[in-house]
Amino acid sequence: MELGIIVLVIIGGLLLFIEIDKLKKQVKSQQKQIDTLCEQTGNNQLATYHISDEDKELILHLKNSGKDVEAVKKVREITAMGLVEAKQYVDSL
Repeated sequence: MELGIIVLVIIGGLLLFIEIDKLKKQVKSQQKQIDTLCEQTGNNQLATYHISDEDKELILHLKNSGKDVEAVKKVREITAMGLVEAKQYVDSL
């Protein structure tokens, strides 16, 4: 009996994980669409990954001071970027 419950919990957990992963991908796709619309309409400040000129200046200062990790942290704090995306953004400055 206990084994059956454990198997059901594992199966339920896997199904939940799959559904959450699917929803994350859908949200990311919608974010990209919104960002494209913001760019096309000139409303970049509404985009998901918008970084103000002041923040960009601070991030660039951190990078130029050899504080790349702090710069990446700041980008992630300001935006919804993941670690890889934030690092790529800092590297592109």
